[in-house]
Amino acid sequence: MARTDELRPVTVLFADIVGSTALGERLAPDEVKALVGECVSRMSRTVEEFGGFVQAYAGDGICAYFGVPAAHEDDPERAARAALRIIAVVAEYARDIEAAWGIADFDVRVGVNSGQAAVGTVGGADPQPVALGDATNVAARLQAAAAPGSIVVGDSTARHLGKRFLLDPIGEISVKGRSKLVTSWRLAGATEGRPAASGVLVGRGPEVARLRVVVHELESGRGQVVLFIGDAGIGKSRLLVELRSMAAEGTTWLEQHCPSYGGELLYWPFAEILRSWLGIQDGEAEIAVRTKARAKLGGLLGPRLPDVLPALGRLLSVKLEPELEARIRDLPPDALASELHRAYRTWIEALADRGPVVLALEDIHYADRSTRELAEDLLEVTDRAPLLLVVTSRPDASSETARLRLRVLAEYAHRTAEVMLGPLSESAASAYLRVLAPDLDDASSRFIVDRAEGNPLYLEELFGALVEAGGAEKRQTWTVSVRATTLPPAVENLLVARIDRLPEGARRLAQVAAVVGRTFPVRVLERVADSNDVADDLAVLFRADIVRELRRYPELECSFRHGLVQEAALSTLTAARLQELHGRVASALEDLFAASLDDYLELIAHHYARSQNFPKALDYLERAGDKAAALDARGQAAEQWRRAQKVAARMGDEAAEQRVLARLATLDAAPA
Repeated sequence: MARTDELRPVTVLFADIVGSTALGERLAPDEVKALVGECVSRMSRTVEEFGGFVQAYAGDGICAYFGVPAAHEDDPERAARAALRIIAVVAEYARDIEAAWGIADFDVRVGVNSGQAAVGTVGGADPQPVALGDATNVAARLQAAAAPGSIVVGDSTARHLGKRFLLDPIGEISVKGRSKLVTSWRLAGATEGRPAASGVLVGRGPEVARLRVVVHELESGRGQVVLFIGDAGIGKSRLLVELRSMAAEGTTWLEQHCPSYGGELLYWPFAEILRSWLGIQDGEAEIAVRTKARAKLGGLLGPRLPDVLPALGRLLSVKLEPELEARIRDLPPDALASELHRAYRTWIEALADRGPVVLALEDIHYADRSTRELAEDLLEVTDRAPLLLVVTSRPDASSETARLRLRVLAEYAHRTAEVMLGPLSESAASAYLRVLAPDLDDASSRFIVDRAEGNPLYLEELFGALVEAGGAEKRQTWTVSVRATTLPPAVENLLVARIDRLPEGARRLAQVAAVVGRTFPVRVLERVADSNDVADDLAVLFRADIVRELRRYPELECSFRHGLVQEAALSTLTAARLQELHGRVASALEDLFAASLDDYLELIAHHYARSQNFPKALDYLERAGDKAAALDARGQAAEQWRRAQKVAARMGDEAAEQRVLARLATLDAAPA
C-alpha cells in the first residue's frame, strides 16, 4: 500500500556543478552532455552509497534526500559524509577533465540542511516522492551561497553533526525568499575516529561492579567477553568509556563502531581497527600503507609476517609483491575468508602475548555477516590469551547481534558478562539532570524526568531543546517556562527511524494507535484502523518492542513502551490526517462504550475537539462538567466548563458561552 502524505525529519542535499559553461565553449553539445552526465552519475552513486535518494536531476546538479522514503537516525551524518565524498569525487574527476581537455575550474558546490518536511508523491505515470518545506528551500539557497569546492550546512544540520565533523562558522546569511537570516557553517571535514561518550555515570553501580570483576580477570591473564545490550541512548557507550578508564596501563585498546550505512563494506570495523593500530591516515598513498604495515607488523610478528601479510593486505585494500599476492590470488571466497580470519587471529594473539588486549565493537547490530563471523572466530582467542572482546548492541532480534549472542552464551558463557541496560530509576535520572542543571527547579525537573522515562539521551536532548528554544531561562534558577510539545531533532530522527523500520502495515497501525492514546483498547484500534490484519500487525509491534500488553482481561489493552515513541509516531501525521483519525476515534468510543459513556466523556470530548468537530466537543465537555459537579468535584467541573467555554468562543456560539459561564458562576457562588 502506498504511503499517504506525511511529515517527517529529512536532510536535503543540493549539489551543483561549477564550470560547466566553460565546457560548452570548448566542446560539442554531445561531449558536454557526456562529461557532465558522468559527473552527475558519480555524485548520484555517492549519495546512494550513504543511503540517500536522488529525487531530481537539474541539468548539472542533483537534489537528494536523506530520510525519504525511510528515515535513518543518522541522516544528517549520512548527508554530511556524502557531501564530503562528492567534493572529493568531483575534484578527482576535474583533474581528469583538465588533463584531457585543458579546462580548469571544473568544480562543485554543495548545500545541506535538515528539518521537518511534508513528504508525498507527485507525478502522473511514474509518481516520485518529494519533500517540501523550509528545510528544502534553505538547502537550495545554501548551495547557491557556497564557494566552489565547498559545503555549506544549515544550523539545524550543524547541531546534529556535533563533534564528529569539522565546522567553521560562516554566520548569518540572507537567502532569497526568506525574511529571516539563516545561520550557516562550512563543513570542512570529518574528525578522526568517533568522539567518546560524555557525561557522568549515574545509577549504574551494579554494572560498574561487574566490569571491575571483568577487568580483574583480564589482568590475571584470562580472556573475557562483555555484551552491552540496551536501547539507543540508554548508556552503553558511556559504560564502555568507564571500562576503558578501568583498564590497566599497558593494555592495548582497539575500538571501532559499525556504521549504519556500512552494510556492504565487508569487515569494515576490523579493517579500521587495523588501520588505526598501524597509524594509517585517510587518503594515504598505497606505498605508505604498505611500508607502515611491513614495519609495524614485522616488528610484532617477525618471521611470521609473510604468512599473514597477504590476507591483511587484502583487508587494507593494498597490493603487495607478486609472490605474496600469489598466495591468495586464486582462493575461492570461503577459503579467502578463512585465511583472513586466521591472519587476524594471529595478529591479535601476537598483541596479547605482550599484554592484555581489549577489542571493542560498538553498534554491532549494524554489522554485516562477515564482521559477525570474524568476531565469532576471535572468541576462541579468549580461551588461550588475555583478550577482552566487547560488543555493544541494541536488542534487535533481526540483526547479526542475535546470532553472535547465541554463540557467545552457548559456548563461552564461562567467560561472558552480559550487561542488560534498562532505564535509569527516577532517582538516578533526577540525579543526572541535577548534574546537567544544578539549579533546575523541582517542577521543571519532574517534567523532564517524567518525559524521558529513564533514558539518559532523551533526558539530555529534552533539556537541551528547552534551553535552546528559550523555554528555560537562567535567573537565580533554571525554570522551564514553556512546555515543549515537539520532539528534539536528535530524538525525533532516532524514533522515526525506528518506526520506519517496521513493515508498512505495522507502521501504519503504530500511527493510528498513537492517535488513540499512549494506552489504548485494542477493539478501538480495530475499529479505527484501515486494516484486516490488526492482530498480525500488532504482533509485529510487540516483537519490535514498540508496544506491550498491559492486560487481557476484561479486554485486551496495550500501551506504547515509551511516551516519546508515541510522540514520534504522531509527528509523522499531517494535520488533515490527524483531524480525520481523531474524529474516527471519537466515533468509535461512542459506539463501543455506549453502555458506559459517562466513563469516557472527557476522552471523547478531547478527540472531537482535535477533529475540529466543536459542537460534539462542546456537548461532551458540558456533560463532563455536569457529571463532576454532581459528584461535588468542583475543581474538575470548573476545568471541564472552562474548556467548554473556550470551545464555544471558538465556535462563535454566544448562547453556549453564556450558558457555560453561568454554570461556572454557580460554582463560585456555592459554599465550599
